[in-house]
Amino acid sequence: MILSTVTDEVLPDRSHDAFPRIFRTAAEQGVSTFEIRMVEAKRFPIVESEAWDRLLHYSKEFGITYTSVSPGLFKTTLHSDLMLAHRNHLAAMSMDMAERIGVNTLVTFGVLRDARDGADAFGQVVDLLRQTAEQAAARGFTLQLENLPHTWADTADSCLALLEAVDHPAFGYIWDVGNLYEAEPGDFRPGYRKLKPFIRNVHLKDGRVENGRMIWQQFGEGLTDIKGQIETLKADGYEGTLTVEAKCEPQTDEDFPNSLRYLRSLL
Repeated sequence: MILSTVTDEVLPDRSHDAFPRIFRTAAEQGVSTFEIRMVEAKRFPIVESEAWDRLLHYSKEFGITYTSVSPGLFKTTLHSDLMLAHRNHLAAMSMDMAERIGVNTLVTFGVLRDARDGADAFGQVVDLLRQTAEQAAARGFTLQLENLPHTWADTADSCLALLEAVDHPAFGYIWDVGNLYEAEPGDFRPGYRKLKPFIRNVHLKDGRVENGRMIWQQFGEGLTDIKGQIETLKADGYEGTLTVEAKCEPQTDEDFPNSLRYLRSLL
């Protein structure tokens, strides 16, 4: 399995001096593979030119490889004015910039649910994701669905429904175990068995629900059962990416190294 992380999951620093610290900290833990989400204080791809240049510069200095980009695609409702921008511009702009750094995987969410959604909402989401998968495939990209509470891809069953309905070879799934636990606390195994054929990437988080709110914790301290997840992935011969999302609330400099140490003890 390939250990990876995300640009804003290593340290809380979002300053102009963040990238050398982030990449050095990751390198000390043996991690040089990243997903791009935040570029300093702004989300990819709507970033400052100088920040993008710093990202590229320090990526070369520290030997960083990027596997995917996460622009927050479709993290909005069908009814929002933002949906037009996401549909018509954000996906294309993200792929334009990703191509420049040799990345061909685009992360998407499953559209936020809304009280105004009608009986045809699921079909609209399916059409939207299929069209985006077709656009991605035409450019040599894959589109990966990340589950998230309050979206049409929140629980294992809802993710499965979308994956089966879209039914496109360029459309895969990111098994985000922390987000699934937040949406439906309990044993991960039933959902994993349903989603296993579609899994292209794994996002690891740990935490617990307290007073109806998800509290993110360092690996091994929460209830999402990272130990069981790693054992299951190893038993099934998974050789893909394990993306470490280790930041807690509040995020500290120790979240990432402490969680990496726990994770390595399981591998």
